[in-house]
Formats: sequence, C-alpha cells, structure tokens
Amino acid sequence: MVDAVIEVFTALRDQRYPIEKMRSVAAYPGAEDEVSMRDNNTSAFNCRGISGSQRWSWHAYGRAVDINPLVNPSVDADGRIEPATGGPWLDRSRTYPGMLHDGDPAVTAFLSRGWRWGGHWHSPKDYQHFEMGTR
Repeated sequence: MVDAVIEVFTALRDQRYPIEKMRSVAAYPGAEDEVSMRDNNTSAFNCRGISGSQRWSWHAYGRAVDINPLVNPSVDADGRIEPATGGPWLDRSRTYPGMLHDGDPAVTAFLSRGWRWGGHWHSPKDYQHFEMGTR
C-alpha cells in the first residue's frame, strides 16, 4: 500500500490539491477520530472499527484514506454526520478549497489507480473516504 499511497499523493501534489493538514490520528487526545475530523485532518491508518458495525475499517489495515474530512463529511442513512460539525459542507454544489466532487482531478487521481470513493456510495455517503480493499 505504501507505493499506492505515495503515487496518489504525488498526483495530488502535482495538481496543487489543497490538503489542510495531515497528522496521525494518534496526535489527537485519545486518538479520537471525531476530533481529528473536526480539525479537517487528512489521515489514513487508524485502528478502529466501522461506525455502527462489528467489522474493522479499512483504516485499521492501512487501506483507506480520509481527505479533508471536515469539508468532505460522511452522512449515514439516519442522517448522522461525521464529523458532527460537517453539516455546512453537505451541500456539494458549493466549491471550497479541498472539497471533493465527482469528476474532480483529485477524485480521478484515486479512481484511475483502482481506489473506491465513498462519494459514490448511497449509505453512508462518505465524501472524505477512499479505499483500496478487497471486500
């Protein structure tokens, strides 16, 4: 996965795609994912389960990346938003630095390399999330 992540982040750098910050989730008190997301922290490895599930997240295997999660929130079928402060950015007609939209060069940088994007899902709709798993 190291080479795959380096390749896609090199493409993002070449596009001058704005990533606000990138720290290990462990840098946040209690390694709390919600706190990291509220801080718009791009992250990858995080040993955690899938919210509302008994399964491990692809983040626990180092096979997922969340990009600018505050401005690219996730919303589940019950309307729960992650991060909880991400509601203003659910309006995808907005353009804001670091927002991801279908067809954007940043999204294409992942998809063209075999990653899946949570922005294409129905529930949850997870605009921040890219994964390269085998489920």
